[in-house]
Amino acid sequence: MLDELNDQAHADYDAGEFTSALAGFSVLREIRSRREGPYSVKYLAALHNSVRCMSMLEMWDDSDLLCSELHSKYVRTLGRGQEITVDVAKHWAWAMMHLRELRPAIGLYLTTADAMWDSDTAGARRLIGAAATVPAAHPAAMVWRGTVDGVALRHTDELLTVLGICAELLAEEESAKPAITLDGLALTG
Repeated sequence: MLDELNDQAHADYDAGEFTSALAGFSVLREIRSRREGPYSVKYLAALHNSVRCMSMLEMWDDSDLLCSELHSKYVRTLGRGQEITVDVAKHWAWAMMHLRELRPAIGLYLTTADAMWDSDTAGARRLIGAAATVPAAHPAAMVWRGTVDGVALRHTDELLTVLGICAELLAEEESAKPAITLDGLALTG
């Protein structure tokens, strides 16, 4: 029964029926949590799929809450730079940007970019670019200290360099609104 519900929720998601998919993943999340525990792989997968649906439905408050739980579990069990952890971090930062929680979103963009620098430099650059679009959060000052929100950075110089480049690009195109997506700043060049 649970496998059928999971298959139907995935089919709904693939068909763009995000409300139905979210309902299915939410039921799975509840059942998996009770039966298997809050760290079971199937529970975490249902939680992650719920987050994806919430992003598509622009349910920012709900997404923020679930991303907080999911991200902390993935960081503890997998690490910050794992692809699945990075995906949740992107969804969480995206939700926070929409909720105007800019400082925490920028911190998450920066710590995630640092963690993924060695495996996906282009993706890290996009996240740093998103951070650069909010100069009021002082992203360079956050990076310069070498820790962001208690997380020690490993690529401080690289992050500062990219922040500088992005700030210059954004200043040159000051009349154009930067294109920020779930994946960060859409950089050209």
